[in-house]
Amino acid sequence: MSDKTVNILLFLAQGFEDLEAVAILDVFGWTQYRENLKEASVTTTRFHPIVKSRFGLKVEPDTLYSKVNPKDYQALVLPGGFHSHGFDEAYDSRIHHLAREIHQAGGYIATMCVGILPIADAGLLNGKQAITYPYSRNHDNIDRLKKNGAKVVKGPVVMDDRIISCSGPGSSLEVAFLLMECLMGPEMAEQVRHYMIYRGKDLTRTRMN
Repeated sequence: MSDKTVNILLFLAQGFEDLEAVAILDVFGWTQYRENLKEASVTTTRFHPIVKSRFGLKVEPDTLYSKVNPKDYQALVLPGGFHSHGFDEAYDSRIHHLAREIHQAGGYIATMCVGILPIADAGLLNGKQAITYPYSRNHDNIDRLKKNGAKVVKGPVVMDDRIISCSGPGSSLEVAFLLMECLMGPEMAEQVRHYMIYRGKDLTRTRMN
């Protein structure tokens, strides 16, 4: 692994799923917790000055899409979201172009939930394994993957040809750690897990009545 800082681009569409975006920011943010850890940088981008999540977060991302140079990033992260709250903009051809540029340069693409659908529309999943959220009220997400040539498989998290997908927001942390392992190595991912997840035996879960 190179000693250079790993640069990750996180695209936030209107109506993005809160947990899926925050998982990436938090897990990679923990690389700044200890001096011995290699540092990662997550840059948020968007089409609008302010982006509002499905459940109320208002974010002023770091840079506008028009300022993004795909060559600066080793990974693109696309959280899912709610079509009823503006997520349709994630299917914009500019996202297709961005995903192709980063992937063709050897970068990774990490998605959660329906975030994989724009990647499928970009033509990057033909013949590759993927999964998506199966419970949308008004959209057949599984069928959309199949129509784009993807091989839909079972499992909460799937990676094929440097493209990560998952079946829902509950797997967001798994996606974040898998991406970290790919970009920064399994030892780095394990160290961050160590600092984030206490595994000692002297503490027990207590339930208050």
